Amino acid sequence: MAHPDHANSPRVVLVVDDELFLLEYVRLVLIRGGFSVMTAKTAEEAWQLLSNPENSISLVLTDVVMPGSFDGFELAEKIRRRQLGIPVLFMTGAPQEECSNNHPPNVNRVLLQKPFGPDQLIAIVREHF
Repeated sequence: MAHPDHANSPRVVLVVDDELFLLEYVRLVLIRGGFSVMTAKTAEEAWQLLSNPENSISLVLTDVVMPGSFDGFELAEKIRRRQLGIPVLFMTGAPQEECSNNHPPNVNRVLLQKPFGPDQLIAIVREHF
């Protein structure tokens, strides 16, 4: 089977969130916005998808706080250390100050504060492609 031409393939966003309702909401909004979407319920699941070279992921949109052995910030740090060159955007329901206190200094970030509307979500994702 031939591999698809990635230059012509749609932009793939990996959405990571343990809240299934929010995961589905973001997935549907992004699909309507013209993106291809992969989803993961944990940072570990996301890392497995990112580690597979078959998945041409262009952007990661991750919740900050999730169950499991590592969170959204740690996922972003793993992506940076592996030099995958994939931008990571964060979404959170926690207050901005709380995230700033737990935030590693060397991770670039954009925090999308929950709840957010579809237009805001699409605008921020497009801005980072």
